[in-house]
Amino acid sequence: MEQGTFKFRVLSIAWGWCSVRMLINDKEVTFNASYLGINPLESLIDACAELKEDPSTYYITWQKEPGSLNIKLNLDDEILQLDISYEKVSINDKYEEIKTIEIELHEKIPFNDFLTAIRSEGYRVLNALGLCGYRRSWQNDTDFPLTNLLRISGIDEKMRNGESFSSELSDEIECLRNYISEPEIVEKSTMDRCTIYYESWQLQCCGDPFSVGDKVEWTGTLPHGFKYAHGTIIDYEEEHHGFATLNITGTITRYIAERSEFPIGERGVVYDKAKTIKEDLHHANGCESDLPDDETTERTFWGYIVELEDVTVTPLEEKTNTQ
Repeated sequence: MEQGTFKFRVLSIAWGWCSVRMLINDKEVTFNASYLGINPLESLIDACAELKEDPSTYYITWQKEPGSLNIKLNLDDEILQLDISYEKVSINDKYEEIKTIEIELHEKIPFNDFLTAIRSEGYRVLNALGLCGYRRSWQNDTDFPLTNLLRISGIDEKMRNGESFSSELSDEIECLRNYISEPEIVEKSTMDRCTIYYESWQLQCCGDPFSVGDKVEWTGTLPHGFKYAHGTIIDYEEEHHGFATLNITGTITRYIAERSEFPIGERGVVYDKAKTIKEDLHHANGCESDLPDDETTERTFWGYIVELEDVTVTPLEEKTNTQ
């Protein structure tokens, strides 16, 4: 049979909400799950661990207001069957609860593709938020599913091979170190989508204005100061003042301008601790959200959270050598 494809991405985690996107073969599902149920990433990591141990059927429900996304996973001979339905709940004029199915998918994919995508996204989120940061961003009483992430990263095999009921902490630490060490892009890579942080001063200084729908070619780096932009996980930072290591091309599908407002005399707050106001825009020139201060308020325009699709990332050294 023809092999299917599966891709999974956490778009944001903040204040008990988690927005995710799944690409299953040629079907795309985007869902914003609430704290009323399990975190989507956690549920899929748990599913991978359990199905890897015992190939069978696994059920997941993600909650949303109003409604829920129900996922049934059935693993047979390394092929995973995914049955997905979104059940919306509404109230009619007689105050009766009405349930309707708005999404219904039935797709098959290789289990290894599913596991690889979930494991990779687990470490991406862990690297961006950290263990305590995840707990605070999602729910204060819910920890990151680290044990099951380790199980699908090879720790279980080491235990079974040695017929042991204990694991070596040193093996687990080494496993984490291998996955969350500073990533390095050494060759040309492509991806369906990515998220870039573009600081306002970069555009104000000598950047080119951009709009939704533009195909852009930027230089940048892996994220440092903006790994987690108040809920949004960042893949790259735009940079064109001598420190860039990557060439990034893609088409802009959306961008959000991010700014803060402070009472007079309190603007010294650093970005990570500032409360921000986010606005969807269609054209950027670096100053459109930089509103002037007034008698009671000081304002800071931080920059843009930019979403690209059909992305190609190339190390600048490689790009230079091929010209």
